[in-house]
Amino acid sequence: MLTFFKTNDPYRLIGVFLLLLVIRVPIFISGVSMILPELKWLLIGERLGSADYIMYQDVWDYTAPLSVFVYKWLFVFFGKTRVPYFILSIILVVVQAGIFNNVMLRNKAYNSSTYVPALIYMIFMNAFFDFLTLSPVLMSMTFVLLAMNNLFKRMDNQTKDELFIFTGVYLGVATLFYLPSIWFFVVTILSLILYTGSIIRRMMLLIYGFALVLAFAGLYFFWFDDFLIFQHHVFKSLWVIDTIKYLNWTELTLATAVPLLIFITSIYKVRKLGKYINFQEKIQQVMLMFFLSGFLALMMAREVSTYQLIFFVPTVAFFVVHYLLLIKHWLIAELSVGIIVILILFNHLLISKKWFHVDQFVSYEPVMIEKSVYGKLVNGKKVLVLGDELHHYKNASLATPYLNWRLSQIQLKHLNYYDNSAEVFVNFSEDLPEVIIDQEESMPELLGTMPTIASQYIHHEGYPEIYLLKE
Repeated sequence: MLTFFKTNDPYRLIGVFLLLLVIRVPIFISGVSMILPELKWLLIGERLGSADYIMYQDVWDYTAPLSVFVYKWLFVFFGKTRVPYFILSIILVVVQAGIFNNVMLRNKAYNSSTYVPALIYMIFMNAFFDFLTLSPVLMSMTFVLLAMNNLFKRMDNQTKDELFIFTGVYLGVATLFYLPSIWFFVVTILSLILYTGSIIRRMMLLIYGFALVLAFAGLYFFWFDDFLIFQHHVFKSLWVIDTIKYLNWTELTLATAVPLLIFITSIYKVRKLGKYINFQEKIQQVMLMFFLSGFLALMMAREVSTYQLIFFVPTVAFFVVHYLLLIKHWLIAELSVGIIVILILFNHLLISKKWFHVDQFVSYEPVMIEKSVYGKLVNGKKVLVLGDELHHYKNASLATPYLNWRLSQIQLKHLNYYDNSAEVFVNFSEDLPEVIIDQEESMPELLGTMPTIASQYIHHEGYPEIYLLKE
């Protein structure tokens, strides 16, 4: 397999695509568990795509605006289904593998010109089952790779002004897909300072390109009188609300043990056996800085699970390719890549299928969609869940803007302020939920403050936390 991809032939990307299908199609057929963030993205797309709603004002969540745009139009064209998420994920992985390979080829990062980088990038993009869906991190990574290409061009003494502007634009777009991607902007600036002789004017062009993208996003929401809530939900939410840790740091470390071992082994072999020109040494140092920015992005994330680890794939793939290309004997090289493929797929299946009771050490239960105990009550209904348990929405639709409880409680738990109570009254009046699941015991205060709303609901006889809209 490695020999096939060692040829410098763009058509080898077709081989990458076919191999990706061979890996993913059987996994899709056997069933891929839905995670809570994925359900949330589907709900956002459904609400925005089914009416004239505006994100942040009419859907309370911190998902970045360009990701929201994609989810909305996927619902408009395909409805509330996961299939287009999987298909677009496959397309993006192949596109990113092509970009990654092109970056390495153009900048002579390796001592030979091959399509092995595309192959290894694709393989590591299957390390975890939640890599397979269309996450904001995956979409953001496309533009991070484009910015990386421009950074390496500058390190190779290409100094056109447009290079800096477009680098800033790419990083701005990446940030609007997933806010923690802003750390790649920071690392790019730092890399230009450390490894190039870029003058201040060109550095300012990069910052200008980045700021321009964010300014256009701000103007869009300002036009719809939505700027302040956009600013609050997307940016201020970083410190206003607590992080949801679907996996704790110990579980995350255990889940990444196999890819991490491959990565560390590759770095050791590359540094011990390889001989590189000065420019290649700089590229290796920058790739390690990108690894650091991925770690900082993970620390900044409001939801911690393995799908954020996509940020580490380019650096891991970069050093693994270096290691494989250092192996002189073709048979050993083929066996090495075969072992890596088996280990990565085993890591994927070990976690997703819970082989060898791995769930006792790495529990994915908090991020998985459970069967709702209120299934018959909420099926096909417009529902509001006052709490973090989004799985009740699986066969239902969102009513009112209050999707993210950690943001919503800022308003719903402070109804003694007139502005809050007035806005809540309007939101409920315009979109009355058919079923309210009150896990946080917030409804008594709300109904006591708003008797007009209270008169339209009754308590469920069997579930005291359930409020039903009168027929």
